[in-house]
Amino acid sequence: MKRIFRVTLLLGVFLLIMTMSAVAFAAPAQQTPALPILVVNTGALNVRSGPGPQYTVITSVVGGTELPVLGTNPSGTWDLVSTAVGNGWVDIAFTLPRGDFRFVPVVNVLAPAAPVVQQPATVSLPSSNSVPVPVLEPPQIVVNTGRLNVRTGPGPQFTTLGSVPGGTILDGLATTPDGLWYYVESPLGRGWVYAEFTLLRGFFDNFAVIGY
Repeated sequence: MKRIFRVTLLLGVFLLIMTMSAVAFAAPAQQTPALPILVVNTGALNVRSGPGPQYTVITSVVGGTELPVLGTNPSGTWDLVSTAVGNGWVDIAFTLPRGDFRFVPVVNVLAPAAPVVQQPATVSLPSSNSVPVPVLEPPQIVVNTGRLNVRTGPGPQFTTLGSVPGGTILDGLATTPDGLWYYVESPLGRGWVYAEFTLLRGFFDNFAVIGY
């Protein structure tokens, strides 16, 4: 009887040890990696509805803001981020990366459709030199950052003429083929400003394009 009791006791101890070993060596549960973030590295950064300055500005975030990254465009120049007002796109040139970006998905965004311009109805006017011809006002470009440099050419490698404060309204004269820089009439004279830090007002249908 004692022998049976000892065998039963030893068997119970053995099973207990095996159970504890299995728990100790069990694979830990996989944890979802934290999202990488972008830290805004300029005074104010526009968040847009798509990956490019041609898209609508959703909001503007101040320097130092941390934005969780949800995706990136195929060229890796714009990232889809989460903000307090929803998701949007930012130019990563004005941010600092933090975290692991290896698993950030690539997001393809269709280019915005060209606006449909309604042609005015044809009106026959009497032949007379006294008929006034309407003069179209140039489109306006509003500075949307603390201060914005005005340069001699469309790029940071060109000389700075000076800077204009936020809220300054500039007359738009032309743009580069990629739409990243605007040629404007400013208080410092004519020069180029970076489109990312501006808001547009007026009609840009006949905006001249200057290749550099």
